[in-house]
Amino acid sequence: MISRLGCQRGLTILDTIITLCLIGILIGVVIPRYQRVAREAQEAALKTGLANMRLSITLFKMLNNRNPESLKELTEKKVMLPARIGTDRYSGSFFDQNYLMSHVVDSKGNILDAFGNQFAYDPFRGEVKATTKGYEDW
Repeated sequence: MISRLGCQRGLTILDTIITLCLIGILIGVVIPRYQRVAREAQEAALKTGLANMRLSITLFKMLNNRNPESLKELTEKKVMLPARIGTDRYSGSFFDQNYLMSHVVDSKGNILDAFGNQFAYDPFRGEVKATTKGYEDW
């Protein structure tokens, strides 16, 4: 006959408290790091989005002799340019795309940044800025 006294199984209250403390410490370390990495990713997306819009506005102005009336115009109108082979010959095909590829938009069709806010666009000067607090000068 096997004695049951030497074979106790299960967690004691002390084991449970230690496990919960370890989980709490891990959560306390991981969540702030995740938030920092997520913020850095949003900033990188904002910087890239602004650069793409500014280049699209410049290309639009070069080809149409005016600034676009809105950022939405950049996502709706297409640009057609001949494709090149090397430096001196054209391939005969064309690059036919929108000035600005699709982005996340709100219900009114306004382009949103990585933080979910609209961009500010001045059609007179052809300038686009972020409206997210802390990034207005980007």
